[in-house]
Amino acid sequence: MNKDLETAKQTVKTEIIGLKKLYKSFNKSSNFTKAVNLIYKTKGKVLVVGTGKSFIIGNKISSSLSSLGTPSVAFSSSDLNHGSMGSIQKGHDVLLIFSVSGETSELNGILRYAKRNNIPVIGVSCRSGSTLLKFSTIKILLPKVAEAGHSLAPTSTQINFLSWGDSLAIALMKRKKFTNKKFVSNHPSGSLATALIQVKEIMVAGNKIPIISFKKNIKEAIKEISKKKLGMVCVKKDSKIMMLTDGDLRRNANNLYNKKILDVATKNPRWVSENETALSAINTMNTLGITSLLVTNQKSIKKKIKKLTGVLHLHAALERGIK
Repeated sequence: MNKDLETAKQTVKTEIIGLKKLYKSFNKSSNFTKAVNLIYKTKGKVLVVGTGKSFIIGNKISSSLSSLGTPSVAFSSSDLNHGSMGSIQKGHDVLLIFSVSGETSELNGILRYAKRNNIPVIGVSCRSGSTLLKFSTIKILLPKVAEAGHSLAPTSTQINFLSWGDSLAIALMKRKKFTNKKFVSNHPSGSLATALIQVKEIMVAGNKIPIISFKKNIKEAIKEISKKKLGMVCVKKDSKIMMLTDGDLRRNANNLYNKKILDVATKNPRWVSENETALSAINTMNTLGITSLLVTNQKSIKKKIKKLTGVLHLHAALERGIK
């Protein structure tokens, strides 16, 4: 193995060792729960603060908090010291400050401002006697870890900051019972949001569903297929629902108009719950090589006789960018 690959493996190994230390540290500290409690009760937002690379990591942590139901914004310590203190809502917001040493000079003005105005501070540092932890409302001491390559550049420490921040965001998400549906509302244009769209949101329902009695003839079935433009029609016989598709018609093209609908229709079509994700439904259609699924409610999905609530066509999902 060449030296570059050896260096890459050693870098990852060093960072994994750091994460293992972080993992063990949660067994010794109740301050993480105190931080969750404080933010959970906060009426305003979480201002995530850092200097240099810690600010870059803080940006990601702030974004995760906001995505998962905890309003947040990130600031570099320099920006806060030069006019952005006005962004802090006294009596509403909380400061979440990251610093490896906890001695960055730019933090001094921020900590004095927070103390003067009774703004709670959650300080996250790797140094127990640091100024940051001394003046923090809740002190989060992370384990000291070796940086990759034993360099001065922060690597393992920043990975631990990121992991700790993710842990905080997820814990708050669980505490607030933040759901996928709420996540989608925060990400209306994202690919993650489209992947979480439910079948019932894009299915054809009501009088738009192509449906016909099994007693009708093939010509009437084709007329309904053409009218509703889904390339299929639901065939109803008593309480049972079957499906007649363009494909069924092509496979039975010989003497087609002399045949009965029941001779041509698919007797046991594939069904999907209206609460399933559209992405899951697309995967089912792609696997089976079909373009339509009959939709029922969650209560009926396992029953032999299902209630028809809609039809999902592949094109409806593709038009929403779900692939």
